[in-house]
Amino acid sequence: MKFTSTSASVVGATLLLALGAVGAHAQAKPKSAKRIPITKEAGGEVAPRVDTVSRVDTVTNTIFHTDTLVRTLVRVDSVMIPPPPRPIILPVGFYFGVGAGAAAPEGSIFVPNSVGYLGQMQLGWQSHDQHYGARMSGTYTGLGEDTQFSRGVNARLWTYSLDAKLGAPLGHIFGFLPRLNVYGVGGWTYTWYRDLPRKLDTPDNTPTVFLAGDPSWTGRSGWDAGGGLSLTWGHSEVFVESRVIGFSPPDSKGARQIPIVLGFNWY
Repeated sequence: MKFTSTSASVVGATLLLALGAVGAHAQAKPKSAKRIPITKEAGGEVAPRVDTVSRVDTVTNTIFHTDTLVRTLVRVDSVMIPPPPRPIILPVGFYFGVGAGAAAPEGSIFVPNSVGYLGQMQLGWQSHDQHYGARMSGTYTGLGEDTQFSRGVNARLWTYSLDAKLGAPLGHIFGFLPRLNVYGVGGWTYTWYRDLPRKLDTPDNTPTVFLAGDPSWTGRSGWDAGGGLSLTWGHSEVFVESRVIGFSPPDSKGARQIPIVLGFNWY
């Protein structure tokens, strides 16, 4: 036993001395300042350094959503209904009217012409309760042709009349409305005519001679006289009348047209 412990101690001391000698030798070894060159092997080259960079991008997608909103507004307006238009009312006593009917030829234009048509317009002054008044009127007459004198051209006449009017109100003989009036009318006229055949003024016991109508317009002064009946209510009047419209063409006795007219007046 004693030998074993001494042997172990000897061995341990020997190891410690050995390790200290190695360390001292390493510290006492000189360092050289000369660089030892390192040569590349002929078989290859040194590969370059490659750095791998990983880039992470963060993309944010923004989605805009547009909603269409329909806004309904209920608007209540106050609508004013305009009053109906007022009827046209002329000054007190004045009236305007139209009429139509037929016209018959008489005198020197009786034989070569026949009954035709007539249109009329009038403007006057006379209230329904007045006895005196005045009227001016214009008429257009288209006479027919007698078969023995037919040339395919009808006589045409324009007549302007300026008349006095005498009325006789008869009152409400048919009840409350309308009012009945009878009137007479007469005065001065001027007639333009064309294509109007007529009988020439020849001495007695001589053959009758007729003159063909002239296509140019010719005017002659004349006269008219007649009368009518009317029914009046409110501002309206309906009438029927007849007149004799006379004038004297050159080289002929008096020529006359007799119209019968149904018309309407507004007061």
